[in-house]
Order: sequence, then C-alpha cells, then structure tokens
Amino acid sequence: MDGRFRVLKPLGSGGMGEVYLGEQVSLGRKVAIKVLHHDLHAQAGMAERFKREARLLSAVEHPAVVRIVDFGQSGDAACLVMEFVEGQSLHDALQGGPLFAPRALALLQQLAEGLAAIHDKGIIHRDLKPENVLISPSARGEQARLLDFGIARLVEPEAGSALSQVGVVLGTPEYLSPEQAVGAKVDTRSDLYSFGVLAYRVLSGRLPFDGPSPRHFLSQHASAAPLPLDRAAPQLSRYVGLLSLVMRLLDKDPAKRPQTASELADALGLAHTALVAFTPSQGTPVVHANLTPTSGTAAFGVNPEAPALPGSGTAAFGVNPAPAGPASGTAAFGAVQVPAGPSVTAPPAQNVPRTGTAAFGTTARLPGPLGAVTGGAAVAKAQNVTVMLTDIQGFTDRMSRQTHEENARMLDTHDRLLMPLVREHDGKLVQKRGDALLAVFRAPSASIRCGMAMQEALWRYNQTVPEEHQLHIRVCLHSGEVLLTNDAVLGEPMEVVKAVEHVAAADEVTFTEAVNMVRNRAEAPAEPCGTIPLPGREEKVQLYRVTRAAEGSPFGAVLNSAEPGAKQSPLAGLRATTRRGLAFLRQHPRAVLGALALVAASAAWTVHASDPLVQARGLMKDGKPREALQRLDAPDAPDDAEATRLRAVLKHALNKHNDEHNLILGLDKEGTQEPEDELLDGLAEDYGDNEKDLSARQALEALPATTVRAHLESLARGAPTTKQWGALRYLDGKDPKGLDLVGLYSASLASSDCGVRTKAALRLASLGDASALPALTRAAEKPPGGKACNPQTFNRAIEELKKKSAP
Repeated sequence: MDGRFRVLKPLGSGGMGEVYLGEQVSLGRKVAIKVLHHDLHAQAGMAERFKREARLLSAVEHPAVVRIVDFGQSGDAACLVMEFVEGQSLHDALQGGPLFAPRALALLQQLAEGLAAIHDKGIIHRDLKPENVLISPSARGEQARLLDFGIARLVEPEAGSALSQVGVVLGTPEYLSPEQAVGAKVDTRSDLYSFGVLAYRVLSGRLPFDGPSPRHFLSQHASAAPLPLDRAAPQLSRYVGLLSLVMRLLDKDPAKRPQTASELADALGLAHTALVAFTPSQGTPVVHANLTPTSGTAAFGVNPEAPALPGSGTAAFGVNPAPAGPASGTAAFGAVQVPAGPSVTAPPAQNVPRTGTAAFGTTARLPGPLGAVTGGAAVAKAQNVTVMLTDIQGFTDRMSRQTHEENARMLDTHDRLLMPLVREHDGKLVQKRGDALLAVFRAPSASIRCGMAMQEALWRYNQTVPEEHQLHIRVCLHSGEVLLTNDAVLGEPMEVVKAVEHVAAADEVTFTEAVNMVRNRAEAPAEPCGTIPLPGREEKVQLYRVTRAAEGSPFGAVLNSAEPGAKQSPLAGLRATTRRGLAFLRQHPRAVLGALALVAASAAWTVHASDPLVQARGLMKDGKPREALQRLDAPDAPDDAEATRLRAVLKHALNKHNDEHNLILGLDKEGTQEPEDELLDGLAEDYGDNEKDLSARQALEALPATTVRAHLESLARGAPTTKQWGALRYLDGKDPKGLDLVGLYSASLASSDCGVRTKAALRLASLGDASALPALTRAAEKPPGGKACNPQTFNRAIEELKKKSAP
C-alpha cells in the first residue's frame, strides 16, 4: 500500500482473511492489517464493492468500535488497516464461565452503543460473537470494542446479481438470527437478535440452544424456543427486567425485539445501574456517577450529576443521592424518588428512555412534586400506609453455590410460605423480586402480625430441614405517607424501610418509631434495638423489634392469642380504647374533642362486634359453617351483596356447590366487585374437582377478571392442592400468558391425586419442553410411601415429550 505500512508478524486468520500486526510508518504506531482471502477478492465485482464498503466503514468513529485507519489493495489482495487494540477477546474472557453481572452489563452497554454507531451509518454487522469483541483497558475502566463490522456484507450478492454464495458462510451458526438461518432479508434487528445470544452467553456462560452441530443451531434459531435465561442463570432471577430484555432480543419476530440499538443501549444502561444498586445482602450501596448510563437517564431515581452522599448512597428502592434537583428514572420495585419542594421542575424530555419503559419496573415521569405517574401505573394518590420489605439472609451467596434445582426449590418454598400471609393479614403485595417482597398494609398492627406469622411459618419449616436448607428472612416495617399505585410505592418511606433492611437481623420483625406509635401495643411486646439516621439527614429514628419467646416457637404464643382476623370482644376492645384515651387525656388535658372521638370509636366498635356479618364470620372461622349460615338467615341479618358472598362461601363449606354458584351468579355488577379470598378459593377448588363444571366457570367469569387472575395465579404457584390444580387449569384454559406452565405442571406431579398427576403428565407432554423430563421421570416411579399411579401413562408422556423436543 505504497509503503505506508509495514507488516511485522501474523496474528491469526478467520473465515474472511488473515490478520497481521503492522506499523504505520509515518507515525510509528501499531496497526492491524486484515487481508481478505484471495478467492474472495477474485470474485467478479469484488474490488469495486470492497472500495465502496471500506469507505463506509471508515466513517464510523466510536470508542466501542475498532476504527478503520485505511484501506486499499496490495497486488491481488484487498486490505483493511485497523487500529491495533491490545486486550483480551470476550471469547477468552468467557472461558472461566459467565462474567460477573455488573461487569457484563457495563460491557454489553458499551457494545450496544457501538452497534448503534455502525447502524447509524447504514451498516449491519452480521457476525456478532465473542470472538469479534475485544476488551481493552481505558481511562474509564474496561472498554469493549467491536471488530469486523460490516465485513460479511462484502460477500453478499447485490440485488439482481448472479453471484453464487455456495461455500460462503455468512455469520456464525451459534449466533445467527432466524432471518439469517432461513436465508431471509436482514436488517439491523438481525444484529439485535445476535446481540441477545451474545448477552445470554455472557450472563449465563452458555448458549440459549444446545446445538450441537451447525445444522442443529440453524434449525433451533429458526423455530425452537430458547431456554429461559432465569433457568440458565438463576442468580439473576430477581432482575426480571433484565431477563425480559434478553428474552425479547431472542424473539423470532423482529417486530417484537427492541427496534434499535440505541433503545437497547438505554435499557442496558438502566439495567446496569439497577443491578449495582440492588444488592440486599450488602446493604445500601453507593452508585457512583461513572456507573450511570450515557443516555443521561437515571435508573432507580439516581441523579447522575450529583455526588454520592456519605452514609446514605443510593438505596435499591429509589433513593436519590442528590439533595435536590430533577430526578427521573425507575426505582427498584417500581419506586421512584419524588422530587422535594415546589421549585423542582420536570426532567427534560431527552432524559427519558427512548423505549418509554425501564429495565426494572415502571418508568414514571413526575411533572410536579406530586404529579401523575405514567408508563403503565395508575395515577397515584397520597396514602398513609405501613410498608413491609422482606428478603432472605445470604440470598446472593446461596444462589451462587446451589444448583439450579435447589435455587428454584428455595424460592418456591419462600413464596409458598410467605406470600399468602400478606393477603391473609389484609396486606397488598405490590411487587415480588426473587427473594424480596414489597407489601403495604393499612393497619400497622396487621403488618406486625403478618411479620410474626412469616417468622413463625419459617421457624416451623426450618425444624424439618437440614441447616443448609433453612430460610432466614428479615422483616422490615415503616409507616408514612406514600404515593401508591398498582405496582409501585413512591416516596420517602421507601428510603427509610430500605435503611432499616440494611441493619435488621434475620428471624426478627423490625420496625420504626412511626410504626410503634400507632400500633396496638397490647398485641405484641417489643423492645428497642438501636437507631438509624434518616437517609440524607442528621435526624435519627428509633428502631424496635418484636420480643421473641426465650425458647421454642418465637411468636406462636402471641399469634395464638390474637389470630389474624380474630375479633376482639366488645368489652376488651372498649377497655383497651378507653385506657389509651385516658392516658392521652392526662398528657393533653385540652384534647376534649379527642376524648369524644375515642368514645365514639368505642361505641362504633360495640356496634361492629354485634353485626350479624361479623358474628357469622367468627362462627365460620371456628369451623361452624351451619351455625354461621343460620345467623345470616336471622331477621336482623342484612341481605346485601356482602352477605350474599358470605352465604356462597358457607354453601361451599357445606358442599352445596350449586347453591354457591347460583348465589354468585345472582349478584349484580356492583356486588361482584370485591370478592373475598375465601370465595375465590372455593371456586378454584370447585373447578379443580370438576373442570367440566360449567357453573363454576361461569361464577368465576362473573367476577372481575383482574382480581380473579391475581388470586388464581397466587394459588397456582402454591403447594399441590385441589384449589391449586383448579386455579392452574382455569388459567391455562383462559389465558396462560405469563405463567411458567412447565414449572407449575411439574410441581403438580407431586400431587397425591393420581388423576391430577396423570393430567399434569399429559399436559407436559403436549407442551414439548424437554426441561420437564426429569420431573416426569421421577413421577413415573413409585413415590416412597406413596400411592403409585399407572406408570404407562407417564412412560407414554415421556416418549411423546422426547419426540417433540428432539432437534
């Protein structure tokens, strides 16, 4: 090339040509020289195409793209001269297994930005793979660099060309998009699919398909469903936004993938910041500015312009380290830091992700201090609630050292034991991420009872398993005014409860002074357990924990004396309220109106306790459904929708299912709006007993679809029971979207009912997912001490599944 470059030594070779280490003579700097294979250069029209494409490639300038320095011909060879990058290939970096997730996401975000740069020039990479990524040191830390962008296009025939492609491989089979696999036209979204395969490999250490041959990979990319990333990398199970993003990239339909590399870079930037922020086992970490996405969009309410505040940092649940100023983005569990003060203005439009959604939860823009929340959540209203946050002690460490099956079993046990207790104590489960639960309660005392019930349930479970399988959780509570939507809790209480989680001990129920002041102190004794500073302030908050029993069951004695939902006697309630009222008056002698209010409350309680509905529910709880029904038939009993729904629950308990369904179907639209859990449990049980029971289905369909689905999903994920089976079958027949059918039906194989086990086996066979084979194989064997079902059914299901899942 006219003496401008000198070849020093060969570096390697690939499918397109050989690469040499060279020197740019005029500057004395090292370069990499890629010489295309002679047979490619000899093809008709290739020399002209090479010049045209090389000019296009040399126009790309981006730190995540290896720069083209020059191009030309040397004799009968075509050459590309690139900057020489010292570092490690991503392929070599993956030889030790998957990359640590924060490192992986930082590199992937850089690659997505580089991909966006070449797409902006109209170039499609066509061969994304670890071998074409270099990791080099830079002033900002590690820098990922894309190689060989656009090279594959040189050997693609132009429209109308008769150039043969026989023997030319465009791309690498393990990373090809479905469009490439079937020879269809490709666009930039093809690179996004290949990027998804690359991201899957980086995060899990394996490919989404098993191959093993090129032919198998082509077939699998074209038509097979990839193994869900949460199964390949269970340590990422709490990061549902990240899992969803990678699986979207792997969608067969290009229209369902992210549509641009810029959109992908934004989402990865948010995921990266979120992943670094949300590490419960390490408390409340600080997210520094250099970890924020370059798009300027702050994840989890993090302000990238503000320095981190010592002692506070960025909590995983939406803490903004900036003392003031605009903060946008999405907090973990959908929580967004609400800007403080009327002078705060909305973030500029360019700081909102192009997608409109963030990787972890609901993106929200707050046009003012208490603005409407958008992006999928309903408009928020300020409410005073008690916020509960729980997580498993040592969760991250356990996930890293346990097998996939052990991790799945641990989380299933956790959910089965704890999630129903939130509903039983009149709480609302806002979000669930891996081992962490976020819930809200109207009554602080109910939140404490729920926390004790959780610790009690886990204590009983831990008595039955070896120490290494035991579960120990932190329960943290704080009360305050929040903005509450269907899937988000917004406001300062989120910061405080996360700060509590940072210091709370496992196996305890820990709460703040705000909870202690308004709880019913007669229900559970408590003791001080230190203080915490309010995030971003010097003020400290006193913490308490419920006093545990000296030995044995930690809270059983307290819970047994005040079961959830149990009604206190009118006189006991009156005495307790009066005592609190007199104490208040002694401290505040002017509060006559307050005293009158307390008397009115006591009178209201007396009326409440004599209510026929209250008495009927008490009889039902005592296992006396017949007497409860008689109480509802008394002349003084109401005949409204609530009474009708309670009658339906009692009819179910008496096995009068036709009456039960007719009562529900006889309700008007308003009367069906707030079905009790017991009502939904009964209908699910009816459907599990007989899927052909048309009246049970009609009764379920007469109730609000969203309420029914939420409750039945919770039941379907529980232990195998008749109502669990009914919930699963109803949802499967109605709309199984979002359900892990393979996992749920595999769990149903543990049922003691042979009919259920047989139906579950047949359904798993029809789903065609090979991951169900181990569960089916175990189900075909006689359970220890259990009843053996017909093994022929299970063997047929196994054979059918093997045929369907075969490449």
